Amino acid sequence: MAEKSKMYKNRVALPDDVKQKTVDVMNVTLAAALDMYSQAKFAHWNVKGINFYQLHLVFDATAKVIFKQIDPIAERITQLGGVASGTVRQSAEHSPISAYNVKAVAGKEHLVALSDALGTYCKELREASDKIDDIGDSPTSDFYNQLIVEAEEELYFLESHLEAGDVQ
Repeated sequence: MAEKSKMYKNRVALPDDVKQKTVDVMNVTLAAALDMYSQAKFAHWNVKGINFYQLHLVFDATAKVIFKQIDPIAERITQLGGVASGTVRQSAEHSPISAYNVKAVAGKEHLVALSDALGTYCKELREASDKIDDIGDSPTSDFYNQLIVEAEEELYFLESHLEAGDVQ
């Protein structure tokens, strides 16, 4: 995020600048998580075609996994003394994920769009984990590593529905 978030004093045993930098990185991933969740729900609600029911369930499962990540990210931000910037408007402004292909109808169109978005989300989590580790907050970096495993499993499920040549 461009602006530094407000910070509250606390007794977390990290220097204030480490907490501030970590919170700034985390607010970008919070925006990405909220955006990713809404994109997965959009696909869930709007998919049509021969594999409708299966994809309807797969997209909802992806949304549920991402939804479970949102609150822990936001709460870790506040544990460090930051403000979790998680309104819809804040998320839309700061998410690194591209806008969803809202014209998608068929299952394959949604699979490609959602795989692209989730791939970006996973990349963002990896980059955030590395940045936070470099900043000097290894527990938060470790927390991100579990988020990566969960999100990449969902990416695997989505990509497995596409032919190998269509994944990249």
